[in-house]
Amino acid sequence: MTRTSAAICVLAVLLISTMTSGCLGLAVQREIMESWRDEPIVIEKEETTGWDHTFESTGLEAADPYEEEELIQFDESVTQLVINFRAQFPWSSQVEEFFGNETNEFRYVEVRLWEPGVKEAGGDPFWEVRATQDYPLERFTLGNGTFVEGKWVFEVEARGYGITAPIEQLSFHDHFDVYLTITRPCVRFSEVHESGECTYLSDFD
Repeated sequence: MTRTSAAICVLAVLLISTMTSGCLGLAVQREIMESWRDEPIVIEKEETTGWDHTFESTGLEAADPYEEEELIQFDESVTQLVINFRAQFPWSSQVEEFFGNETNEFRYVEVRLWEPGVKEAGGDPFWEVRATQDYPLERFTLGNGTFVEGKWVFEVEARGYGITAPIEQLSFHDHFDVYLTITRPCVRFSEVHESGECTYLSDFD
């Protein structure tokens, strides 16, 4: 059956249903409308938060400490937790050979993730990493697929140098980037949602 023929048939049915008694007509229309709807699609949607920072200092002193904190809501539908982290501290190995670990006070990045209420209670982080030298990009897949519900604390504290010298080869800038991604099932209804939109499964509770 061609698209035109199908459309004519549907219009005919709708016309007949509207001329029949109220409840019967509405029932027929509802059945037809339901048949037009696509099945909802469940997708795994990612939510990402984090920071990307390059230091800029004015002289021999390190730049001011960089500190950020983000509260992330976890519910029972979170299925995966991933953190991507890397740090770049040019010449850090050579500097530490001359000055020892004292340089760790001025060039470092610390990232921590806390379960709800643990930080306030003086407990240990769920996950943490500290870098004082170059740290190549690493992907951390955390947890076993079930996570404590509530607001998790994701935080970073860092300090570094960023020097732009008259001689380009002597310029360097400490840098880090860290991103946390949680994955949750999300339902997409083609009749309701625009492209890329969906409703989290937990919102149906």
